[in-house]
Amino acid sequence: MNQMQPTSNRDLYLRLLKYLRPHWRVVATAVIGMAATAATEPAFPAIMKYLLDNGFQTKDPQMVWLIPTGIVSLFLVRSIFVFCTGYLMMWISSRLVTDLRRELFAKLIVLPSSYFEQQSAGQLISKLVYDVSNVTDAATSALISTVRESLTAMALIGYLLFLDWKLTLITLAVAPVIAFTVSAFSKRMRAASHKSLNSMRLISHTIEETVAAQKVVKIFGGKEQQTQRFFNASEQFRRAQMREAIPSSAVTPITHIAASIAIAIIAYLALSQATGQAGASAGGFISFITAMLLLIAPIKQLTSVSTTIQRGLAASQSIFSLLDTPAEDDRGQIHVGRVGGQIRFDAVSFQYPGTTRLALDQVTFSVEAGQTIALVGASGGGKTTLGALLPRFYGIDSGRILIDGTNISDISLISLRENIALVSQDVVLFNDSIAANIAYGSLTTRTRKEIELAAKAAHALDFIEALPNGFDTYVGENGAKLSGGQRQRIAIARAILKNAPILILDEATSALDTDSERQVQAALSELMQGRTTIVIAHRLSTIENANQIVVMHEGRVVESGTHVELLGKSGYYANLSRLQP
Repeated sequence: MNQMQPTSNRDLYLRLLKYLRPHWRVVATAVIGMAATAATEPAFPAIMKYLLDNGFQTKDPQMVWLIPTGIVSLFLVRSIFVFCTGYLMMWISSRLVTDLRRELFAKLIVLPSSYFEQQSAGQLISKLVYDVSNVTDAATSALISTVRESLTAMALIGYLLFLDWKLTLITLAVAPVIAFTVSAFSKRMRAASHKSLNSMRLISHTIEETVAAQKVVKIFGGKEQQTQRFFNASEQFRRAQMREAIPSSAVTPITHIAASIAIAIIAYLALSQATGQAGASAGGFISFITAMLLLIAPIKQLTSVSTTIQRGLAASQSIFSLLDTPAEDDRGQIHVGRVGGQIRFDAVSFQYPGTTRLALDQVTFSVEAGQTIALVGASGGGKTTLGALLPRFYGIDSGRILIDGTNISDISLISLRENIALVSQDVVLFNDSIAANIAYGSLTTRTRKEIELAAKAAHALDFIEALPNGFDTYVGENGAKLSGGQRQRIAIARAILKNAPILILDEATSALDTDSERQVQAALSELMQGRTTIVIAHRLSTIENANQIVVMHEGRVVESGTHVELLGKSGYYANLSRLQP
């Protein structure tokens, strides 16, 4: 597992800023909007200066209406800028989240199998879903903002009541308008949030499915297909976020407009000599107005409180630890095309990380192209490990594995895995149609006729055609709508359609009843024809016709030969045969 290295806050921020480079035009536009908003700040004090210079007994009756109208117009312009910049900042934030998630998922696809064995699916989902969201809030602190802005607001309201409680009550009369507006927008935000949650569930489902099926994704070349599925789900979530951004960004400027109307009313009352205590002096009036303006800022901040800086930084560190994890070792440069299928294990030793015992110890055997070799022995003998080393789910510690005389470590992973198909006891099906599961990894390049022929060869056509929607029937979560035998035959059809020259059968029938096993065995016979097949089996009756049987015990080869030869030796295999019915 990649260890998380301590990183300074400055380094984390600088690394995050790199993700803004592709969107610099939007960032620049938002900055311009913020600058324009800031440029309007001196306008209001200028209006107040006019009032002080000319006194509250203006001789121009038009100014009684002009100044209040100017105040509303000023805040209307400011509100437009605030809305636009708020929306743009939300766009940047959602795009940053989307880019990070895409990069994380693209990295997840190429991580080695050992990484997934050391990480739970929940941890990985948390990194991609929740940690990424927290990153966008890395510059804020909810607790500090809430306490600071709440105290500021209470102090300002107390000061306003002290200056003139009548005018303050008039000001607070706009509160129901603001509350109604917020309530109306809240309904829209709830609807948009519901869509966001549904999109997030789709993202989580895709991640969880990919983590559970990472070997199938790799062996059948489904990296691009699975990545595209995730990209589509992520884009759907981003759009849902933008639907949330409209009401979210509108609340603050509407609050500003309502506050400006209250200020305009106060100004009108002051100019028409209908004010109370605050109108007794220019200083009192300006002080009241200034306090009103200062109240807007904490209200704005309270509407945008987010997670703390430390949570955001912790999320950043968690995300970057995943991004910095080394991908699968793919130093092989040879592209072999379609191999003949001759395989040789030459003194192969392997030990799982964190264990003290060798899983394989100097294992040597070979199988000719087109032949079938069976690996048998007690659980823990190393059979499944041998099957996992051939497609390089793990790297060996010593020895060599050769295909047609070429060391597999010199072959690129894509080229190597294009030549291998896998059918295991734990069949992995995606929550998609039967046709999509059969053509997984090559759906866009396979015709319906090819898919049907593969299903027929796998003895699956009859039960598929009996389903309500045939090949378009969705199989449910990991094929929950299908029986064990049906799932196995779908997996066999997938391997038949891939038409790889090397086939690995890992306990493909061990969990089936007698009738299902008979049907699956018939399908396997079709699949094994003309292919180099490695059969990992407990039931010896299923491998009697293998060209060679290799008996494994505690990571070593203890016997090898044909079924008849091994029975004649009266050794380990013969003892296993006597123990089985």
